[in-house]
Amino acid sequence: MSSTWNARWISHIYDPRQDLGVFAFRTRLNLDVLPETLLVRVSADNRYKLYVNGEMVCFGPQRGDILHWRYETIDLAEKLKAGTNEIIALVWNFGWMSPMAQVSARTGFLLSVVGDSLPHLNTPGDWEVARLEGWDFEMMHSGIEQFYTDIGPGEVIDGRLHRDALSPAMGDLQWRKPNVVAGAKDRGDGDSTPWNLVPRSIPPMQYRLRPTAPVVRRGFHGDVPGGKDGQELTENFVIAEGAKLLLDFEELLCAYPRIRLSGSAGSVVKLTYSEGTWPAGQESPWADKSHRDRSAVADRMIRGYQDKLILGEGPCTFEPLWWRTFRYLQIEASDPQVPITVHGLTAVETGYPMSVESSFESDERSLPKIWDVAVRTARRCAGETYFDCPYYEQLQYVGDTRIQALIGYYLGKDRDLQRNAVETLGWSRMSNGLTRSRYPDRQPQVIPPFSLWWVLMRQDQRLYDRVWQPDPEDDDPIDTEGLDVANAYNRLSSEALDRTFWCFADWVHGWSGGTPPGSARATVHMLTLYLAHLATEISLDNPAKSDPRRVQALANYILPQFERVGGLVKHKHDPDWAPNEHSEALYRLVQERLGMPKDPWPSAALEQAQAARCTYYFSYYKHLAMQPADYLLELEPWREMIEENLTTFAENPPPVRSDCHAWSAHPILGMFQILAGVTSSDHGWKRARIAPNPGSLRRFEARIAHPDGLLKVKYEGGKFEIDTPVPSTFQWQGKFQDMEAGSHKIG
Repeated sequence: MSSTWNARWISHIYDPRQDLGVFAFRTRLNLDVLPETLLVRVSADNRYKLYVNGEMVCFGPQRGDILHWRYETIDLAEKLKAGTNEIIALVWNFGWMSPMAQVSARTGFLLSVVGDSLPHLNTPGDWEVARLEGWDFEMMHSGIEQFYTDIGPGEVIDGRLHRDALSPAMGDLQWRKPNVVAGAKDRGDGDSTPWNLVPRSIPPMQYRLRPTAPVVRRGFHGDVPGGKDGQELTENFVIAEGAKLLLDFEELLCAYPRIRLSGSAGSVVKLTYSEGTWPAGQESPWADKSHRDRSAVADRMIRGYQDKLILGEGPCTFEPLWWRTFRYLQIEASDPQVPITVHGLTAVETGYPMSVESSFESDERSLPKIWDVAVRTARRCAGETYFDCPYYEQLQYVGDTRIQALIGYYLGKDRDLQRNAVETLGWSRMSNGLTRSRYPDRQPQVIPPFSLWWVLMRQDQRLYDRVWQPDPEDDDPIDTEGLDVANAYNRLSSEALDRTFWCFADWVHGWSGGTPPGSARATVHMLTLYLAHLATEISLDNPAKSDPRRVQALANYILPQFERVGGLVKHKHDPDWAPNEHSEALYRLVQERLGMPKDPWPSAALEQAQAARCTYYFSYYKHLAMQPADYLLELEPWREMIEENLTTFAENPPPVRSDCHAWSAHPILGMFQILAGVTSSDHGWKRARIAPNPGSLRRFEARIAHPDGLLKVKYEGGKFEIDTPVPSTFQWQGKFQDMEAGSHKIG
């Protein structure tokens, strides 16, 4: 497809100080003969929804940055009709209130026809623009100010001007010719433009109606008595004067709430979104163990971010421009003397179209529920990028994303979001050689150890994704870009790293800001550095394929850097060592990468030293390193969360901020990598390692959507049935067996 752009970027007016708000761009297209195809490329800053003859055909753009601004290519032909067609783009700019992950140059819209037909459809062409009055933004939060929240503003929608927020027919607007901002140019074109255009790299986000209605909850703090708790919301539900309506969707959602209301014109209705109900009067949610049931509402209250709706004459339909995260939605009218009628309320779910093609079944009753909640957690934390948490931040942090990408490699064959993550985080590299801790973002933040985890992400991509192929003449390729990042960490002084940046490791109680004693040169971070070096300098998970002299040289350099204190590992130059599980885990993963037997897990020494424990996040590395005799015993914290009726897994042990944090979904990996023991041992997963560790399980069946077909490991009665689409090495009870692709029975 030609990369020539026939269009120019347009905006409302010349002055970018007036860019905050919602704008409608429209044109009309008269057709006597309908085209078989009409490909257009479209983008906007910040966001847009594109309508053809009243029907939304796409929304976007995919998030990127100024040097990599995304556009969609879509075919409008099937939405066109003979005669007059109206094309409307709803474009908005949240300005300084934008989500931290939303980069922006200024408000702009672009539509370009692919080819030479219909030149007047290109912007600016015959396009007009108008500002939508009565659709404003405010930073509205209720009771969560103590938590870092940066997902954008609440919306104030005036139903007296916008009775149907779903319709692009905006009524009487002040239409005018648009301002031309700049030409449209592909990245690398060379001409000056605010936006360097690149095509969309992932599928469109989902936009689908949830089939079930929420239920009405009764008995919460401030509720007016009356009605039965747990009944499904019905049409034309009346909220009595002075009452609040609390709706429970019974699982955490990432969705656009769609609500149709009526009442006294001018009445203000407030919507509050929450992951769970808060114990009344408590600043930290769910700190008290007796108050952690997420399904309880008695004497609870709702806190969270909000939208505000102003009612017009007759029923008004509202849907925000940006999606919300919620299990609970509270509707509250400002006028206690006026009843409000809810004519209908549903949720339009969104997120990355993640296809779960793999499965794990066993005789352990708790595992299906853990699987379901972990998969839901992974889904809710995946959009146009991976998210750390959808409720508070929606930012793609490297530490979280590495685990999320690994989960994705096992859940299905799709690799688009993982590739996007490796690529976009790589865009953030700075002049000192490190990446940012999260990207895209508008405010640079650096966690130097996360740069090292990005190097490990590149290693994972080589192992599980065939987008990268080694040079066939190079038996031992070195990841030079990853090596540069690892060397940058090593090159920067401890003072520069500690004072300038955030040397986070894990949210351990007693570690200020999650930073371990010793900060940048703490043992855990130095081990992460060595893992990054090993990932770049020796061949994947098979050191034997590397130059043995290089492997030995690395071992001779790394291992003497450590000593034992009370049986626990310490880097010799750790300035403020304190015992912790994190270092023990990574030291054993270093041993494994060097092709050495791993030391036994030092449970007694850790207990005696009262070592810092891994939280949910770092437990992934702990489980990999210790290869527990019974992995099921390690899942007790996840069973506790399920007993507390969480529908996604939380960020860290209580007191907790976020009830949905993707790094806590790693039991999916535990089922596949530890219980079934399946990992990649060659580029692009062209060879597998199968080392089952069933522990107390008497039966399991792991089915993994491998790029070449289904990889199945079935265990029952001490015997195995293996179906592998690639050559594999099977390891069981200290013995190794090479297997060709195909079906095998062992035992």
